[in-house]
Amino acid sequence: MVLGAIEHKCTNECVPLPAASSDTLSVKNNEKNFKKVVGKNVKNLRLHAALSQEELSERCGIFRTYLSRIESGSANPTLVVLVALAHTLGVQPHELLVQST
Repeated sequence: MVLGAIEHKCTNECVPLPAASSDTLSVKNNEKNFKKVVGKNVKNLRLHAALSQEELSERCGIFRTYLSRIESGSANPTLVVLVALAHTLGVQPHELLVQST
């Protein structure tokens, strides 16, 4: 039996997690700034692609008002929406998350 060959006991003890990096903490503690960074990046890329909010939202399958809220930093887009936006704008999803210098 495969399970019998595994010498591991479940102890129901808590296992300490590794400490979060300062980047992770800053995202958690600064959600408002994070949403603004994403929104600014989406808007800049949309304008660079010469797309209206209506065109981009249609291509991504989201409401124009939702895109407007993303660009203004008031909406917290899901991962699926971020991937759709990135794909449509011709960038990798992580590029929407990075604050430009």
